[in-house]
Amino acid sequence: MTYPARQIVIAVGQFHQLSVVEFVAGGVLLGAGDHDLFLPSHLVVRDVAIGQPIEVFVYTDREGAPQATTKVPLAILGDIAYLRCVSVTPAGAYLDWACPKDLYVPPDHQPTRMVEGRSYVVAVCMDRKGERLMGSGQLAEHFDYDVADVQPGAAVDLLVHGHSDAGVHVVVNRRHRGLIHRSDVYQKLAVGDELQGFVRQIRDDNRLDIGLTRPGFGGIQDAQATILAALRAAGGSLPLHDGSSPEAIERALHMSKKAFKRGVGGLYKAEKIAIDQQGIRLLAGPEEP
Repeated sequence: MTYPARQIVIAVGQFHQLSVVEFVAGGVLLGAGDHDLFLPSHLVVRDVAIGQPIEVFVYTDREGAPQATTKVPLAILGDIAYLRCVSVTPAGAYLDWACPKDLYVPPDHQPTRMVEGRSYVVAVCMDRKGERLMGSGQLAEHFDYDVADVQPGAAVDLLVHGHSDAGVHVVVNRRHRGLIHRSDVYQKLAVGDELQGFVRQIRDDNRLDIGLTRPGFGGIQDAQATILAALRAAGGSLPLHDGSSPEAIERALHMSKKAFKRGVGGLYKAEKIAIDQQGIRLLAGPEEP
């Protein structure tokens, strides 16, 4: 049997479907253009056959040579992730990203000197020569400002990477630069926290303004669900009402007073709660015990 000429261009830092071309001692060779990649036996599925494709992640060794693994990394090229530092040397730091070779971070790409055992938000990128994968804590130069695939109102994944007077700085969908304005933050968020948010606005510079509540009626429904859950957890009543301070509502429910009032209003109209001078109280009904 003959196989077509291989015209594969292997991009490191990405997943590829590569076909088995030869069995060798300790593993198999995968066809990767002009160079075959070795895959150890313990990473190869049983009864694999010549010509069978295997999905692998391609990374680089210390010399910049491409290597294949079936292990799934915590981030790929272009991603920004929260990774734990496993060792520090005079030459740089090394982060665990679930690949056979730890991710190297040069000293000049560490905004603060990394410490073994701590975790850091870093971008997975190529070195200056474009030969080896590395990590960088200098996020500003690695954000992806092409946000054509992001729409206002869309749900997005967030990774907290910093704080400022303006608010909480987040990585959006592992790639884009976002900000939760201080006025929209109703809970403590620490660097490394992962959560879901919603795109409020795409700014002229393609940075993203992010909210933590769904826009429109969806946000009201979420507020109502949060209030009901808190009422049940508190035994059926909460000392919160229209006269409660925004700070008290924020501490108890992690939402704004405006969202609280809208949620309570809907629940009251639906006869799910009662309101009095002491606060709000859960009413028994068909859906309530």
